[in-house]
Amino acid sequence: MSSEYIGYIALTISVSSFLPVIYTVYKTGKTNNFPIQGLILAIIGNLVWFTYGIYRDARANIISGSIYFLMYSYIIYKKYKE
Repeated sequence: MSSEYIGYIALTISVSSFLPVIYTVYKTGKTNNFPIQGLILAIIGNLVWFTYGIYRDARANIISGSIYFLMYSYIIYKKYKE
């Protein structure tokens, strides 16, 4: 098994583990458990992983960085929409 497949497995598990959180935010609209500082740090961290993926041509990193950026951005959007 190539390391790229391991990256895709990690991507699938990681994103799947966060989907219930996104679903809960979507259904309830509540984001008070997410401090903005933590969300901003998470976005920055995922942008760094995204950039690393580009430099290393690691598609799993690029995809996961993009997906997490969108998920965290959605939470921030809902947070300020409250």
